[in-house]
Amino acid sequence: MTTSSPRLPPRSRRAVFGLLAAMLTLPLGGTPAWALHMPKVAELPASALQPFMQSSSQIWDAIVPLPDGRMLLEAPAWVGNTGPQLFVRNTDGQLAAWPNAAWNATQGAPDQRFVALGGLTRTADGHIWVLDSGVPNRKNPAVAPPKLIEIDPAANAVLRTVPVDPNALRPGSILSGIAVHGSTAYVPDSGVAGLLVINTASATTKRFLDHHPDLVASRPIVTPSGPVRDSTGHYAAVDASMIAVSPDGSWLVLQAPGQYLSRVSTAIFTDPDITPAAFEESVTQWFKTPSLGGLTIDDDGTLYWSDITTSSILSYTTGRVPRRLVTDPRLQWPTTPGLDGHGHLYVSASQLDHSTAFGAPSASISWPVTIYRLTLPTTPPPG
Repeated sequence: MTTSSPRLPPRSRRAVFGLLAAMLTLPLGGTPAWALHMPKVAELPASALQPFMQSSSQIWDAIVPLPDGRMLLEAPAWVGNTGPQLFVRNTDGQLAAWPNAAWNATQGAPDQRFVALGGLTRTADGHIWVLDSGVPNRKNPAVAPPKLIEIDPAANAVLRTVPVDPNALRPGSILSGIAVHGSTAYVPDSGVAGLLVINTASATTKRFLDHHPDLVASRPIVTPSGPVRDSTGHYAAVDASMIAVSPDGSWLVLQAPGQYLSRVSTAIFTDPDITPAAFEESVTQWFKTPSLGGLTIDDDGTLYWSDITTSSILSYTTGRVPRRLVTDPRLQWPTTPGLDGHGHLYVSASQLDHSTAFGAPSASISWPVTIYRLTLPTTPPPG
């Protein structure tokens, strides 16, 4: 994420034409479906949200549970953290720098350590992919080139790093968020709206959707206290930084924190015959989301969102059925949630608006920062 001067006022929603765009409005099953309104009342009581762990020194913004019971926690530099940026919580509850202390060192060759983490994801083969933006202070230029790091959690070892082609970047680029399917990584640019598509096998990068209106921060990020402003009093402007890829790799969802959720077919990135007009029209508004702090996707394609505006956890099925799972004022700026595959969702109430992320000279975090566990409902959505 980044802060900057105010963007243009929200644009009028354009009409979407073309067969491809029409196809993208269908769920995976192919049956036409229109998105319903998000319920105003949560299905679960606030008591369903149980404290899981706490920290009096780290602000976590992403969680990835591992099948063996361990949990990866991202504590990035850009929100004001000064210690390790990637932790593992072992099954005994103890925390350790991961995959080791050397990769979390604050000094040394930038290609051998984490400079500024901006997202992580677990792929179908069980490996972890980490994005390093190279921008530890979002108000200042990059201090190192961005890169992707592949880590084997079974061996706790880095397998390789993949550099990002500098020709795919723009002045002011800050990469944030990562989704990976097969040998393709998708990385949004939260500093200058766009999407990088990276072939991890050949280390080639292509840039798409440059300045696309659906990726631009044209709406403010709104918390229960109102819109978020930076240290200059301007609205905090963050372009697309949240992304997920469907389990079959056929589509992406992505958005800026204050923008609406958009969906796009991944086929357009390899179609040699697609026209510029079709490319522009390929991005479809998928849901009018509130301001989000993070999103993740389940193995069945269900999306889970952390709602900043109402302090809620929301979900959205492939059939476009929205659910308000729980609402609780303890969820102060909930960030990217994690699913353990056993019916539990984990989310950190990270209080990012009280961190230094948006230009404040010092943090006003109400310690401790708490990670909560939510047992997901096993019943279908209310009729």
